[in-house]
Formats: sequence, structure tokens, C-alpha cells
Amino acid sequence: MTAMKKTLLFTIAILLSGAAGYGLQDFLRSDANTSIAPVPRPEFAMLDLKGTSRNIKDWDGKVVMLNFWATWCPPCLEEIPEFIELQDAYGEQGLQIVGVAVDDEQAVRVFAEGMGFNYPVLPGETDAIALSRRYGNQQGVLPYTVFINRQGEISHVIQGALSRARAEKILRQMGIHS
Repeated sequence: MTAMKKTLLFTIAILLSGAAGYGLQDFLRSDANTSIAPVPRPEFAMLDLKGTSRNIKDWDGKVVMLNFWATWCPPCLEEIPEFIELQDAYGEQGLQIVGVAVDDEQAVRVFAEGMGFNYPVLPGETDAIALSRRYGNQQGVLPYTVFINRQGEISHVIQGALSRARAEKILRQMGIHS
């Protein structure tokens, strides 16, 4: 095989690999990977930033957006202002966002002071990592958001950043409308 043919084959292989990677990335960002067959949510309780024990059962009957995040995660921090807006817009319809911080409590407290959270924040470090896994995040992706329907079942899972528009599309499927 000539050097020119080898170079051409190598170039084609690189292009095909890039296209496959792009296609996979596009799939992971699409709605195709978000909806799952509903499964019961795992039970848990954690302390919030005020030291109050919060149990997932506290929000029974609501649509819960359980968001795993960290202060050192740029995509996580980009989501939070939109989540605050979503909680304002849809809280009266039964939406409850709950932030589970995979982070040190002090770092979360300092960050939260200037953020204006209008939903519970549960700092948990290693407990939050374990909880994230119980909710299906085997790869340890952050941010990671789980939608729990009013019956207490996980119905949608988002690995990576979640835009307000995409969240609203899922919420509409769950009966929450603007």
C-alpha cells in the first residue's frame, strides 16, 4: 500500500470517528435519552443549609427536579439561575426543585449566600455522590438531573447541562405548563 493510500485511509478513519463522536454527543443531548420507563425513586434524607432534615417524601405529590451539582462545576453554575426562574414560574403548579451539592458544606454555603436560591439545597459531599449513584448516575456526571413524577417515580434523567427550554419541555410532559 502506498503512503498516499495510507494517508487517505487514515484521514477517512479520522473523519468517520469524528462524525460518530458528534452523533453520539448529539444523541446524548437530545430528548431520546431523557425519558425512561418510570421506576420508584430511592428514599433518602439529608440536612439542608439551615440544618433541617429534608426527606424526599417531603415533596410527595409534586413534580421534583432533583439536581446534582457542585460549586466547582461550570455547567452546574450556569443552570442554577434558570432553575431559580423555573421554581418561581412553576412552583405554584407543584414543581419542586431540590439541589443536592456534591461538595463541601462550607463551599456550598458561601456560594449559596449570593445566589438567591429559592429551593432547598442539600450539601452532601460523599453522601451526595452515593445518592447520585442510587439515582442512576453510575458515571458520576455533573450536572445530573432527575425528574420525579407526582407518583414518586423517576421518569426522566438528564446527564449534563439542562437548559430552561429543555426542562420546560419535560415539565409540559409531566403536566406543568406556562
